[in-house]
Amino acid sequence: MRFDLQDVALRTLILVAGGLAALVLALKGQGAALPALAVGGTLGACVMARFGPGES
Repeated sequence: MRFDLQDVALRTLILVAGGLAALVLALKGQGAALPALAVGGTLGACVMARFGPGES
């Protein structure tokens, strides 16, 4: 398996965006939306891992 900076950057972006969204929802009192956000982030990461950038 080859280290690819673009793959790492995309995964990091997903984690940071998800964390910020969770923080904003929690601060606004919308904690009930956090499980849906977690599922969406997990699905996004799985799809990106399967169909995202790979070796050219």
